Amino acid sequence: MAYELPLSPGTWSKRSSKIKPPTKLDLGREYQAVPIDQYADRWIFLNTTYWDFGDTSGTERERNPLKHSAIAQPISGQGYHPSPDRPLGHPLAHYSAVENLLIDYFIRGIAPFCSLSQNYNPYLSLVTPLALNIQQPHEPLRNILLAIAANQLRLQGDCRYERAAYIYKQKALHGLQNEIYDKKPSPGAVATITDGCTPSWTTHLRGGLQLMALLPQQSCESQILKKFFVLYFVAHDIMGRTGVEDPSTVERVDNSWLEDDDLEEIDVLMGCSRGLMTVINKISELATERSKIMKTRQLTSSESSTFNAARDDIEHTLQYLPQKLPPYAHHQSQYLAEVADLKRLAALLYLRERLGNPNVRTQPNPSLNRNQIAPGPVEISPAPCKTHLVKMIIDKIRKLPDSPTLLWPLYLVGNVGLDDEEHRRFVLDRLAGIQKIRNLGSVRRARMVVEYAYRAKDIDYPRGKVWGDDGPGIISLA
Repeated sequence: MAYELPLSPGTWSKRSSKIKPPTKLDLGREYQAVPIDQYADRWIFLNTTYWDFGDTSGTERERNPLKHSAIAQPISGQGYHPSPDRPLGHPLAHYSAVENLLIDYFIRGIAPFCSLSQNYNPYLSLVTPLALNIQQPHEPLRNILLAIAANQLRLQGDCRYERAAYIYKQKALHGLQNEIYDKKPSPGAVATITDGCTPSWTTHLRGGLQLMALLPQQSCESQILKKFFVLYFVAHDIMGRTGVEDPSTVERVDNSWLEDDDLEEIDVLMGCSRGLMTVINKISELATERSKIMKTRQLTSSESSTFNAARDDIEHTLQYLPQKLPPYAHHQSQYLAEVADLKRLAALLYLRERLGNPNVRTQPNPSLNRNQIAPGPVEISPAPCKTHLVKMIIDKIRKLPDSPTLLWPLYLVGNVGLDDEEHRRFVLDRLAGIQKIRNLGSVRRARMVVEYAYRAKDIDYPRGKVWGDDGPGIISLA
């Protein structure tokens, strides 16, 4: 807390039991004047707590410099209290030089780019405090943050932290295994999985959701954390499954939202609403079911009618889908609206690539919001429809800065099999730009899949499938 110290033209001795009127007779040796010109029109603040001067019973603490020194009593762990006998210092001062640098890099160089909003960033407001809490730090989570920072620096060419990346990851895994073995998982354990220390996305997602079910639910903090964790795991599962033709071979997780989630509100971590991700999930499920049947036989007339009706319903939903801004992000309204609508258009492209064009073909509406109604259906031939959608998506991406939130639209455009060389160069250049900013494994793998798709089309290579990646598991495209 901050106390305002009143300015006084002098200081009074502690021996004075009672403040007397400042007369010449009373001042004597008790008073020493100090110049106040440098303090004029300025406030002086003292940062302190009641622990600095007494315990909970009000008893004054023993003033022993050795007892309260940073060496005799480390700043981390239970029982730590600030003291006027010890400088407060930088909050990371008690870490080693390497840990100090890595934590600072995570806070300044990684976490701010994980959210599209400056006002809401769970990686800074929830995850980092869990890891660095002075009273009760979560060691595995802190170690995984250190591992992420070290690995990112390594990927950017700084090989000094290659060994540190592996060491901290191993420490995080060991601590997480112990916590799970003791069957006493904490929010920090779920966050550790969220930050990606498991070897595969399926283990990653399933393990995180299983741990969440064991967390205590009574506190408000637990509910806030749960909302963040559910969004993370469900969104990654839904968006990752769009990258493979048949995601049924990958064990799925329970991808239902929480009861109080607003499905129309744009989430600043994912750049679109939960409602849009729900529609995208329906497209994947319908396309998977259709693909399974067509691997062995042609669809019957009844099955074709059923699938066509379902895909037309999805088309109509996407054309009129409301996505509204969160209340804390109105200062970034234009940017968030552009990203959300970009992903809506990308979902239309994904629908038509996986399930064909609508029976009553419509011109996609380039700009929808809560208060606008799309124009009526316009006849358009199938081939120009895909070309037009891709052009609209690329035009929107041109206006936006490089960011991992563009990964999914770029991945889709790169896999729809168009021959436009300008579009190809644009997609590859933007993926390279995103990788330069955030050298994530998901970005590298998505870029490789797109490059492979271009080469396969150019040489007319029989890929043996309709859509997506041939690699194991799923790509994190959220």
